[in-house]
Amino acid sequence: MSTRIFKALLAASLFFFITPVYAQHSDENPLKDDKSDFDRYEIETAAKYPEYFTINPASIRITIEEVTEEKDWSYLGPEKASAGETLVIIDQIVNIASKIWQIIKQNAPVSHIDVKYASAVPEGITAWNQLTEWKKPKTYVYGFYAENIYGLTMVDVKYKVVYTYGGKYKGQGYYLTGVTVTPTVVDVGWGYRFSLGASVPDSTITNIGTATNPVAALQLKLTWKISTVMKDVTGTSVYYIQGDGYFEEIASPFTVKAAPKLEGVSSARPLLRVSEIVFD
Repeated sequence: MSTRIFKALLAASLFFFITPVYAQHSDENPLKDDKSDFDRYEIETAAKYPEYFTINPASIRITIEEVTEEKDWSYLGPEKASAGETLVIIDQIVNIASKIWQIIKQNAPVSHIDVKYASAVPEGITAWNQLTEWKKPKTYVYGFYAENIYGLTMVDVKYKVVYTYGGKYKGQGYYLTGVTVTPTVVDVGWGYRFSLGASVPDSTITNIGTATNPVAALQLKLTWKISTVMKDVTGTSVYYIQGDGYFEEIASPFTVKAAPKLEGVSSARPLLRVSEIVFD
């Protein structure tokens, strides 16, 4: 058996049979404090017409609708490096930005004073603009849809997964910044609540390159929840992103795709064995 095949099998076994301890920490669930409140009329109506308030699991789908580029880096906002020289270790990759945040809360996009995003840059870097040669941000547009038992669309949401890649430190490496999710459409039916959150656990941030030519990689986990008086439906999707621009959805509640570049995934430590829909 060749070394390459062995690494691929090892990576595949890790992906499907290991659930890392990090994925089980409640403090990495961006929706752990998300509670739905329903008024008296919604409660009374649900007692009379429970089918209206019941999601059909087979109807839930997440589809990729467009791949494009952002015009510039303005979504990152202003950022300044701290004063003074710091020791930069190019092959040690860290996230100096956000690790967990909520995107949609009870049908409303969450407004943040500061832009919430994750990064994967060399240890010692304090601001993304200390790196150079950034490529234009890539954008993947997704649609999220769900129907009730009657076949009525109750959730129609569109969001963008955006990231800036290719940053270098003194001509070396491929790093990431501005890894984020932005809602563009939130259309939710009466009696329903939809929430969406993101997290980038430190356990998924890694260098898949070499010590002299690092390639940063991370996994962006999206957690969503549909709530009614009747029940909650929750699920996750996981996106794998590299500093050279590579992007792959490696887990969703509806399809399980092969992990990207299996020979490298064992070091990237996939976040989930398989994403599931959970009914409470």
